[in-house]
Amino acid sequence: MKLTMLVITTVAVIVLGLQIGSAQTTPEMKVRGCLQGNGSEASPWVLRGAVLPNPPAPPAAAGGGRGAATPGAGGGGGGAGARGDGGGRGADAGAAGQPPAGGGRGAAGGGGRGGDAGRGAAPAPAPAPPAQPPVDLRLTGVDMTPWRNMFVEIDGTLGARPATGLREFQVSQARSAYGDCR
Repeated sequence: MKLTMLVITTVAVIVLGLQIGSAQTTPEMKVRGCLQGNGSEASPWVLRGAVLPNPPAPPAAAGGGRGAATPGAGGGGGGAGARGDGGGRGADAGAAGQPPAGGGRGAAGGGGRGGDAGRGAAPAPAPAPPAQPPVDLRLTGVDMTPWRNMFVEIDGTLGARPATGLREFQVSQARSAYGDCR
């Protein structure tokens, strides 16, 4: 019994640790910049002038909802000035909140669509976040010799921000790109 509880507890701790570890990984991103250095400890690969993508924008606020159609409102039902089906039922049915049996029209100027009364204006789009300033990244994970002193585009994950020195970028793919390195 004690052994079973020990195994269950151990498995639970391992699973929880894996979930927490996977939740903290940064998503892969694509950056461009000028490659400098030679890969040695004295002159590591550095991507100069890389512009990191903006962080994800917060979700937009919900817009106004659409109201429900009510009988007798707008063009769907009759009103005080409605024309019925010739039997004089239009005004009576519209006054009771029911549409006329003969498909009467609403009062002059009141022929709108039912249900539009609760519609709000579309929310204004959020302003674009300001562009992040260019940064220098220390590249790890791939030998960048074929792209030395070239403008490159790389895919990878961003490391933690160190207290001093360059921020590390773990490269998964690299390719040459169009651009100037001066």
